Amino acid sequence: MTTLFNRTSMLSCMAILSAVAVRSALAVPSISNVSQVADPSPKLSITGSGFTSKPQPQPLYYFDFEDATKSQSQKSFILSPLNATGTITSQTTPYGTGHALRYPVTNDHSATVLPRIDFDQAPDRMYVYYHRRYDFSIADSSTWGPNGLNLKPNRFWSRDGNNIVLGYQGKEGANSGRMIAEYTGNGGTLWIGRSLGQVKDEWIQEEIVYQASDLNVQNGIFDIIRNGTLPYQRKWRMRTNDRPGKYSQLYFDQISNGVNASKGLNIYYDNIYVDNSYNRVLISQSSTYSSANKRLIQVPTMWNENRIEVHLNTGGMPLNSLYVYVVDKDGNVNENGSRICISNCPEEQAPSAPPEAPSLSVE
Repeated sequence: MTTLFNRTSMLSCMAILSAVAVRSALAVPSISNVSQVADPSPKLSITGSGFTSKPQPQPLYYFDFEDATKSQSQKSFILSPLNATGTITSQTTPYGTGHALRYPVTNDHSATVLPRIDFDQAPDRMYVYYHRRYDFSIADSSTWGPNGLNLKPNRFWSRDGNNIVLGYQGKEGANSGRMIAEYTGNGGTLWIGRSLGQVKDEWIQEEIVYQASDLNVQNGIFDIIRNGTLPYQRKWRMRTNDRPGKYSQLYFDQISNGVNASKGLNIYYDNIYVDNSYNRVLISQSSTYSSANKRLIQVPTMWNENRIEVHLNTGGMPLNSLYVYVVDKDGNVNENGSRICISNCPEEQAPSAPPEAPSLSVE
């Protein structure tokens, strides 16, 4: 009897593990077909499974600076005017086509390319994507004001004053990057140095993945992914009893300690995408997500668990060279990219239902 029970228990455990494996496999987005749709502007239709739900198809804010406009694109979910500062230009763009925004740096610590982005209800999660290019190095002393040049490329604030920031000190060089959760952090400053150095005359594609920490717990996320690479691993305590608020404000490129504005310093931006969900679609010329050092965000128009439509933006890259990646609400992504069907595409079908997990019984 004992042998029978152990054998049955072992078989039951194997069945449970098998069921868990099935569910785990289904948890990662799986793409069955990607094809073009003309409606009337070019779109991609993506079908498959495991895409998970999204609060609204569009990002909260999106800026692509096309159509000579500095306000957020009509592809955004929030359409109340939020105007960027600067000049629309085609002089330099991330992929060599279209337009970008040129922002002239001024000797005013309160001036930023975008007004403060306020979230009415502080989200638990945020995802931010953008291209940025500096035409100056903060290590060049000729760019400094009287006290050097303190550059804070990205910062989240709470209404309680707690904030998290990536910053550089010009007097300490272009590789002086450090991150800190002010007023709430424990574990001190995270020094990131060369891995996220301030770079001159190069378009950088960056993503911010944020998740609020629990109160008094060091489990928050503030990941800055540059050109497809996250150079550090760190969890953050972002909230305490004294400052319990979640971050609800986003800033780009705050500059303090003065700057030599007579040098004509500029920062360029493109494809700014701000959302309260991790769900997203990206394209790349790399066939695997882990090797996709250049990823271009796509703006969704429709999203459900089995089908997504996005505005197609190839950035001038050949369509037949591109792979598609879908990220779900928890940050899971298909590691192997899915090619875009160019012609004679198969008729799309709804994905079949997953196989049922084996039934379990113990005699």
